[in-house]
Amino acid sequence: MAHLVQDELDEEDRDTFLARLALVGVSLAAGYWLLAWLRRRRSRYLPLGAATLAYATILAFVLAADYLTDYWDPFELGLIVLSLVGTAATVAAYWVLERYVARRLPRRRVRRSECPFCGFPVRGEHCEGCSREVVAPGAHCDAPRRVGTPHCVVCGAP
Repeated sequence: MAHLVQDELDEEDRDTFLARLALVGVSLAAGYWLLAWLRRRRSRYLPLGAATLAYATILAFVLAADYLTDYWDPFELGLIVLSLVGTAATVAAYWVLERYVARRLPRRRVRRSECPFCGFPVRGEHCEGCSREVVAPGAHCDAPRRVGTPHCVVCGAP
């Protein structure tokens, strides 16, 4: 009798795990799809897609932590180790975000007719804010080209 009850509980635990795993998988897939779709459309609702993906990621971590703590206790490591792991994760996330912003910010500033270096509005060949040259000869055709543009207007070279 006890064996049948244990088998029933094991089956219920397995079904619960698979349902939670499906929820996480669908949430992550929907988040990535929404983010890609909004980026393709250059929508102003892009933060909504990022928030959906963040929700799915947090859900995945919460469910993973729920199942992992069944097998080991993270507080056995000690609070200092947990704090160091949290600090390292925060620094890594900040580093990834800064690399992303550093790669995207100059192009965004050029589209807004701003200096790619300091963001000051540009009217001539030099920035009035930082005095850097914002129009330089292209690498292939030596035609004047705005610094920070992805391609040359004359020859199309990157």
